[in-house]
Amino acid sequence: MDGQPIDVRSGGGVVELLGNDFASVLYLRGEPARLHAYDCRGSVAQLAARSTWGTVRPDELDALRDWLADPGLRVDRRSGAVSGLRVGPLEPFTRLLARGRYVVTATAPAWTETAVVDPGEQGVASWYWPAQGDAIVPTGPWPPPDQATVAAYRRQIAKGIRPAAVAIGPAGREVRYLLDGHHKLAAYQAERVRPLIIELARHEPAPLPRDLFAGLLPEHVRERFRHTFDDWRHGGPPPDGRNEP
Repeated sequence: MDGQPIDVRSGGGVVELLGNDFASVLYLRGEPARLHAYDCRGSVAQLAARSTWGTVRPDELDALRDWLADPGLRVDRRSGAVSGLRVGPLEPFTRLLARGRYVVTATAPAWTETAVVDPGEQGVASWYWPAQGDAIVPTGPWPPPDQATVAAYRRQIAKGIRPAAVAIGPAGREVRYLLDGHHKLAAYQAERVRPLIIELARHEPAPLPRDLFAGLLPEHVRERFRHTFDDWRHGGPPPDGRNEP
């Protein structure tokens, strides 16, 4: 896997991710916040759901506010290649993670290929991978409500400044959960500019039992995931890491 590996040996567990690229759940401060899984209906559709309703951004990310506003990374406008990433400034964030090995990358995908999948008031949303690009699931309100902040970021982006958003995903990286930078991402999309996203992904899956996943889903969306439960081994090792029948 490309990127810079980091080992979190004494993480605070404020941010924890279970599962793999087939099914995953994001915990924030010990509470389940967002979930994702393939829908297993014979297509490439995937589903995202919300388990809690409040804004769940960790306040500790405020320590990165100034650096993320202009991290000094270089983005090739044609290819989207990003250079200059340093993991040191991310320490205030990485010490929030559950223990384990992670891989850090910086990406700048085409703005048209950054599919924001918001479970919204219905509590569930779907998208098609890879037809719609790599999805990013917001953990706060979308679209972000503070349009003045979006406008301020738009002015910076128009001047050539590239503020960074922060996302985390399971091993495999077919989905990312947006932890910080909702206003920035909205500004990039409004300006039709490649968004700069610093991504962390678990190097190896953390076990996610099927029954735990099912129990975290709000009852009114559980039927949408029925085929996921029935085909928990779809396409490779199951999210719980158990390979026996």
